[in-house]
Amino acid sequence: MRYFVALVALTLYGLANAQIISIGPFTGAFQEGYETQRRGEFLPSYTVFSGQGTVNQVGSGQGLHITSSWGFFYTVYPHTGSAFMGGAGVNYEYVFNTPAVRFGGYFATNADLADATVTFFDENGNQIGGAFTASAPLGQWAWNGWQTNGPGIKRVRIVANNRFNGFIMNDTMQYDPVPEPATLLAVAAGFAALAARRRK
Repeated sequence: MRYFVALVALTLYGLANAQIISIGPFTGAFQEGYETQRRGEFLPSYTVFSGQGTVNQVGSGQGLHITSSWGFFYTVYPHTGSAFMGGAGVNYEYVFNTPAVRFGGYFATNADLADATVTFFDENGNQIGGAFTASAPLGQWAWNGWQTNGPGIKRVRIVANNRFNGFIMNDTMQYDPVPEPATLLAVAAGFAALAARRRK
């Protein structure tokens, strides 16, 4: 029981002191490599992560584009597989059906200036923590991943740092939803049972 109380206390502490931390590569419960999406069009939105969310353009411009290569100042090819996604003159945001506890993937750009600014929002539209710089090298891929210790991440907004308002590429994306309350209770019960066994 003591462990259950500690788990609840830690959860409440996390809710009151929400933050986002950068993390290394992981394999999520859901993955998106854009391999099964329609290619060659410029669209305002795509369904991603096996229907668990969407990626939507932010601002006006050509739209989101899935392709096997994309040239501009630099040429970008897929990180894995045969396709990747980027914004043509638009920035974008990922929106999850169930808020994320972890989110990440590989970023690149084919424009004239590297990197992007990433901000995170909870279900009420409140920003979680500060803005992060996502490494998006010129014509190369770099991993960027984040985790929350508090409210789940409902939206992730990605804004290019270049002067062309877009052209940040994503591939091999990973997403872990916040565990459902029943899962948390099962984990807590497991800890309590383990503690009881150790006392015997």
